Amino acid sequence: MIRVKKIGIGLLIGMVLLMIMGMTIPSEVHQEKVIRIAGDNNFPPFEYFAQSGVFSGFNVDIMNAISIETGMRIEFIPLPWNEALEALRNGQVDAVQGMKYSPARDKLYDFSAPYFLSSQGIFVRTDNMHIFEIGDLNGRKVSIQKADIAGDLFRELQKTNFIETDSQEEAVQLLLDGKVDAFVGNRITGQYFLQKNNQQSQIKIVGDPINPTNYGVAVLPKNAQLLTEINKAILKIKQNGTYDKIERKWFGEYIMPSTLNLDRLRLFLEWGSGIGLLIVLGFLWWNRMLKKEVQRRTFQIHAINRELEEKMALLEENLQFQQQLLNSTYSFYVTLTQHGRIFLMNRKAVDFLDADQHLVGLPMSGTILAEFIPSGQVEDVLQKGSTFLEQEIVWERERDGQAQQLVIRYNIFPITSNAKEITGAIINFHDVTKQKDMEKKLESENRLRSLGQLILGIAHEIRNPLTSILTYTQLLPTKFDNPKFRNFFAQQVPSEILRLNDLVNDLLEYARPKPPHPTRFRAAELMEAVLQLCSQKAKEKKILVSLDLPTDLYIQADVNQTKQMWINVVLNAIESMDEKGKLSIRGYSEGQMAVIEVEDNGHGMTPEDKYRIFEPFFSTKAHGVGLGLSITYQLIKENGGAINLHSQPGNGTTMIICLPLPQEETEGKDSNAPSVSH
Repeated sequence: MIRVKKIGIGLLIGMVLLMIMGMTIPSEVHQEKVIRIAGDNNFPPFEYFAQSGVFSGFNVDIMNAISIETGMRIEFIPLPWNEALEALRNGQVDAVQGMKYSPARDKLYDFSAPYFLSSQGIFVRTDNMHIFEIGDLNGRKVSIQKADIAGDLFRELQKTNFIETDSQEEAVQLLLDGKVDAFVGNRITGQYFLQKNNQQSQIKIVGDPINPTNYGVAVLPKNAQLLTEINKAILKIKQNGTYDKIERKWFGEYIMPSTLNLDRLRLFLEWGSGIGLLIVLGFLWWNRMLKKEVQRRTFQIHAINRELEEKMALLEENLQFQQQLLNSTYSFYVTLTQHGRIFLMNRKAVDFLDADQHLVGLPMSGTILAEFIPSGQVEDVLQKGSTFLEQEIVWERERDGQAQQLVIRYNIFPITSNAKEITGAIINFHDVTKQKDMEKKLESENRLRSLGQLILGIAHEIRNPLTSILTYTQLLPTKFDNPKFRNFFAQQVPSEILRLNDLVNDLLEYARPKPPHPTRFRAAELMEAVLQLCSQKAKEKKILVSLDLPTDLYIQADVNQTKQMWINVVLNAIESMDEKGKLSIRGYSEGQMAVIEVEDNGHGMTPEDKYRIFEPFFSTKAHGVGLGLSITYQLIKENGGAINLHSQPGNGTTMIICLPLPQEETEGKDSNAPSVSH
């Protein structure tokens, strides 16, 4: 009974103390300095209106702790974030709590000592497989909060359509409704809204945290004195442990409170049970909030686990797709890791190699691949990033007890990451043995066909003059006394014999060309000599000739053979044109070759004529032998060059002759270059 009375007395004393405190506080507050602090009215868990209607959050607790340390009374002004910044600039408030630092903001405001590290995040719908980093936002619709730091961070994304909202909750909702492709905002706040409405399964965070930066109180530069007091208070609450308690309350793990000493509790209950009751209620409330925080964190971990499972499933599908893609190709594919181990092989490669063991995961140097893929080239690709294209090698292997000789054509490419680092290599190869055999057969058939045409041409060209000589010889006994016949015989028979002799000489030039003696000479000088020799033919047809050869263009080839090539090509061009035609000759260097182009505006060639133009005894002229361009082709090949042409019926022809450039371009060699006779 006495104990009950003591408890009653304690409760009475506690209530009296509370009444006295309530009566005295207003007069003291009236004398305190009032600081107006603006904050975001919907930015949980940092600052927001709780269900009870009280403005709460991590920033609010920090500012209340600062108020206790400085003795300043703080009046909170909850506003939309952009209006809070406007109020600070207009002097309607003294400071803004919870502003993230940036160089652009530092030009407008002064910042307190940091009391938190804040970072942004990219939120997308879980079915979005196109956005993974900041660069992927370019050209997309992105929701952000008005005046949020994200607007400064992504100014370089000029093609991005930013949709601004009054709060981050509205920005998240736009993403949930499918009206935007992504939302960029505070990682913690964004997750808070999703968990609050149980929508974690619809949204995921991609990429790393964006711009982790200090977070503190901001004032105008003229309020430097206020900032000094705030900085002192922040230092004190960090030193006395108040800050740690606030941080654990909003972001930390649940920590059981210490067990109160029973003696002190008994004494406290006897003298101040009223205050003790309030403390117990406070601890119960604290416990409830911590349980909610633990539950929230648990939901967050489950969401992260689901996201990881989805990513692993996508990765496995991607690997299966790559394997199917490799299996569907014509070539044999093998990919290597950075350390030269086999990573993937397509089915065709496995079947072709007929490997007795599973090669994936083994070093390539110890497998059957090393028998025909040079290890040195693989090392160059993995270490230096070299590329080997269209390489051929003869591989001798035994299969079913029989020796086989295969021709393998292969390519080796490096695999590089976005940072240009070599992460592996791709080897693709195929068996071209049958193709090579077919090429040899075609080459042999072409050679036989050319030989047959050559024999027919020789027979035709020799038969004509022999027929003439035979006819004149048969008439000689009967018409020998006729002076006109004798004169005619004396003219025609030697002419036909000379014609046969020229034909034989051309055949010898074609069959056994003289070995070239390459020298260095100026292309323009030799072409001028060629045009002088052909000038009479050009004048007869009134051909307009234009020459555009650089004076410093030199060629390394046999001078006399080159002169013969060019004469054949120029005469052929003149003969293909009607009167008042145009002949253009130009030259330039390309790589290690000098290029001479001879263009006419003659009748051109049909596709069939272009295909056969370099064959011996093929000619489109009425009285042509058909050996000129054939000999030209032979001489160009002997001098290490190449010839090609572009022609269309009615649009003229362009002959393109490529001959080697000199190995060295020096004045000493120039002075010793052989002269070209005109």
